[in-house]
Amino acid sequence: MKTDSKNKDLFLVYKGKSPKDFLRLVGVSIGTFQVILEKFKKEISVYKSEHWARNKGRKSSISIENQLLMCFLYLRNYDTFLNIGIHFGISESYTQKRYEFSKMILLRCLDLPDELSLKEGLETNLIAIDVTEQAIERPVEHQ
Repeated sequence: MKTDSKNKDLFLVYKGKSPKDFLRLVGVSIGTFQVILEKFKKEISVYKSEHWARNKGRKSSISIENQLLMCFLYLRNYDTFLNIGIHFGISESYTQKRYEFSKMILLRCLDLPDELSLKEGLETNLIAIDVTEQAIERPVEHQ
């Protein structure tokens, strides 16, 4: 399958939509998407430092923002990889390869066990992002 030589930056198109439309299309608000995107980028850098051989070879032809968007769109709609690939200007097999990698990184950065819990978290908006740490006060023994 031949694709366009220039990949489409759908993230910019989706980002330009109203917050209500973004939520309806992607399944998370633009603010939540941005926070998850930052964690996603950090987790990719951690993964690449752990697996140094992943830094070799050609760089991905699809941006990190579009990879995360593609992952959310697939989880939201369960569209075929062929159709998603056409939207992003990449082949069906490369779409599946990028989805599997993005899903693995997303599960790692959200600390979820499997894809089912990720899907349920997106549907019910129960994905919580921990941004602070707090010490737990415990009673002293034998007071």
